[in-house]
Amino acid sequence: MKTSLRTEYYKFIHQKAFPVSLLVLLLLMVYSALTAKLTTTQIIFEFGAVQWIPIILIAMSSDFFAMEYRHHTISLLLYKNPNKWQIYCAKLLIIILHSLILSLVATSFTVLLKWLLAGHRYHLLTQLGQQTLLSSMLANIGGTLIYALFIVTLGFMLIMLLHLNAAVIGIGLALGFLGAGFSVALMTALPSLSHVIRWNPLNMIFVTSQLVNPLYSQASHLSNPQIISGTLIYALLFTLIGYLLFKRRRV
Repeated sequence: MKTSLRTEYYKFIHQKAFPVSLLVLLLLMVYSALTAKLTTTQIIFEFGAVQWIPIILIAMSSDFFAMEYRHHTISLLLYKNPNKWQIYCAKLLIIILHSLILSLVATSFTVLLKWLLAGHRYHLLTQLGQQTLLSSMLANIGGTLIYALFIVTLGFMLIMLLHLNAAVIGIGLALGFLGAGFSVALMTALPSLSHVIRWNPLNMIFVTSQLVNPLYSQASHLSNPQIISGTLIYALLFTLIGYLLFKRRRV
């Protein structure tokens, strides 16, 4: 497993997608900072990073596997290590690690942007209700990382299922911009079934917002422990399904 991790790590950091993903995230954050009014909400959600990181991750997770088939290197990879579970997990862990890197970069850049745009106007220890600005930011980071597990495992599963990188990215964009709204609309249309519908995977998107603002539980109809558990269970399910599809996929 260590060998697989080293191999995948080496390949990943030498991909153009690695620095490009960081640059794209920073540019999108700058765009958000310059085009929207600076508020504590902007800072808490790291100038839109909470929205952009999952989209970047699903694009990278699908391409990280798709490139092996696109460049016909999957045969060599399996020849060096015939254990498909180790290969699958190694790739998965590398992208999950990258989600942590993206989150740390976003948080650091948020502090820098806040200082450049507002100086000391929004101190990190500013009290916002029962939480400080800093604790709200940390809750946002936690929600983003939990949702990253969901979106990365989904991306891996979809690329194994659809075999088309563009389709996976399209689904990721649809999830990011329409998923939560569709889930709410479905529960509103079928209120008698909301206790069942609330567990649909689209509803897990609320985890990034709900950990910061408990009022979002009124939209998701799930408590914080429930939505965290649901997100992690779906991530595990996507991992298992994705691996089974990879195991059966022809080289």
